[in-house]
Amino acid sequence: MTTEGPPEGVELEVDDPYERERKLRHHREMQAEDEQRRHEDRELQARTAYLCMRLGDFYIRSGSIDRALGQYKRAVKLDGNNAMFRTRLGDTYVLKDMVEPAMAQYRRAIKSDPESPDPRVSLGDLYRRFGMNVEAMEQYRIAVRGEPNRAYYRFKLAETLAASGHMERAIREMRTTVSLAPTEAFYRFRMGDLYLRLGRADQAVEALSEAARLAPYDSYYALRYGVASLAAGRIVEAVDALRAALRMEPTNRCYRVLLADAYAEAGLEAEAARLVAQAGELSSYEMEFVGRRRTELNRAGNGAVGTA
Repeated sequence: MTTEGPPEGVELEVDDPYERERKLRHHREMQAEDEQRRHEDRELQARTAYLCMRLGDFYIRSGSIDRALGQYKRAVKLDGNNAMFRTRLGDTYVLKDMVEPAMAQYRRAIKSDPESPDPRVSLGDLYRRFGMNVEAMEQYRIAVRGEPNRAYYRFKLAETLAASGHMERAIREMRTTVSLAPTEAFYRFRMGDLYLRLGRADQAVEALSEAARLAPYDSYYALRYGVASLAAGRIVEAVDALRAALRMEPTNRCYRVLLADAYAEAGLEAEAARLVAQAGELSSYEMEFVGRRRTELNRAGNGAVGTA
């Protein structure tokens, strides 16, 4: 009697615990290698998406909007959950006046990362463009809550509060903005502008003098500082500031006329008349510019009233 063995070429499974452990270890190693490859693929994809975004940024600076749009689309395709990529894409749609796709990108960015402030600010800017100040303020407030020490976000909120007539609240927000960025001349300038609109000439002078000091070659800051000083009755200070503005732009006829106003207030009628004669006949644009400054001067001098 013969005993049958296994078919030729077939190995019997041996109940060997060491062999089972070897196979299990091999399986785990293969899984780890697969996961490592997937991780490397994800990293490569993320780096490629980031490079696409940076290339898009370069094209934006170069004025190549369509090329930038293409790069941002690639970045979003590679990493659709990145709020920064979608915000960049939305911002580029705005540059092309494509409002609906821009809005869609901002909303998707917010959905993927509700705490990211950038899409909130961009969406707020889009709302402001259409006069939707209440909706804009909501987005800016969320951005400020997320990054309370970001001066630019607080500035956006302050500007929208002012545009909505909430002047006192705007001033408070602008003060915080200035405290966060004390060397930024533009924020000082905007705070001075708010004070002028409220009729607080002395506080306007303080803010605008700082703006002029921080940006000593900006003639417009010097001019507004001079007008505020005139409104506050600080004639010598006004003359000095307006003369500084005219030195920076000696061919500016508006500056010459406004300096003449300061000389007239100082009782220097002959000098004022000489400056007016030098300026000659103003264009309609120049007359409008001078008119706005004189209205501003009268309003601040009379103590304009703002709302809270």
